[in-house]
Amino acid sequence: MGAVSIRELNSNVSKVIARVEGGEVVEITKGGTVVAEIRPRGDAWLADPQRRKAREELLELMREGIPGLAGPATYEERTGR
Repeated sequence: MGAVSIRELNSNVSKVIARVEGGEVVEITKGGTVVAEIRPRGDAWLADPQRRKAREELLELMREGIPGLAGPATYEERTGR
């Protein structure tokens, strides 16, 4: 995570946005205090085909469940109460 002042941001908007596009979170400071963040969109990483495939594989594993952990999950289901 990097930090830039408002003045630096105004002078270098394109460079800061390029950093964000690269996945970096940039903090914006005013008088040395962080006042804002610029971060990539939450779904921006899905534009990468490898990440999209990894996400789909993970979701499929979650749908299948963990072997050996099937069965009653809540206290009431386990005890019949």
